[in-house]
Amino acid sequence: MPGEWNFHQAEASIVAQLRACCQTGDGAWARDIGTRAALADTAEEMQSCPAIYVVYDGYGVLDADPQRAILAHRWLAVVAVANAVQGRESAHRTQEAGPFVGDVFRALHGFMPVGSVEAMVPATPPRPFYSPARFAYFPVAFTTIAHHNTRSGVATARASAVQAVPYPYP
Repeated sequence: MPGEWNFHQAEASIVAQLRACCQTGDGAWARDIGTRAALADTAEEMQSCPAIYVVYDGYGVLDADPQRAILAHRWLAVVAVANAVQGRESAHRTQEAGPFVGDVFRALHGFMPVGSVEAMVPATPPRPFYSPARFAYFPVAFTTIAHHNTRSGVATARASAVQAVPYPYP
């Protein structure tokens, strides 16, 4: 049976932060906010766009010894857009996605997800993907730091720091 530490526990709080910032209030625009599982389970033509999909993109070991490890987890928030322009003409989808990508960036830059000891920091994302149909996917990448200790397990951030907070921040 797996232990109590969920290696990917930040995912739910990242989704909650994006819902608070991009799916509620006057500036709400995201029709769907989900995870890689939702993206994989939905046929492309059945997607509700614009949407955001949170995808775990692995981790790097920043420092470690036999008792502790400092890990940099990498997360992607993929903005999915669609419009009637098909094929190689991607300029329309790129322009449509621009404000959405900016909102996602603002929502996550500096946010501290559950299980992290430092706020999310921008990272270089993979290139956008333009599907042969009418869809385009724009990844926004961030890393966040987690500490693990063999005696006490994972270090966690203060509970007050991980609540979803819509921007602009007070």
